[in-house]
Amino acid sequence: AGYWNEYERFVPALDQLPSNDTSSVENRTIVVTTILESPYVMYKKNHEQLEGNERYEGYCVDLASEIAKHVGIKYKLSIVGDGKYGARDPETKIWNGMVGELVYG
Repeated sequence: AGYWNEYERFVPALDQLPSNDTSSVENRTIVVTTILESPYVMYKKNHEQLEGNERYEGYCVDLASEIAKHVGIKYKLSIVGDGKYGARDPETKIWNGMVGELVYG
């Protein structure tokens, strides 16, 4: 457990939770940030008529579903608006894409 920020990178916070504490995921929905990339994450043909994770299909969609079942968590797939993996603008120093979503929320 921990968090990520632009300056310190990954900051572990393991001392904040006991190892057997599951309250961090109970009654919460984990947001899984991704991009549309065939064959991993794709819209279903009828995605306009569907809601939530049901709108998507692909290898990573199936994998996320199986992991969630095994671990016992709820999750929501969130497609990054700009469709990019993430790069840092050399002038503004701002990240875009999935990396930007993780760094800035």
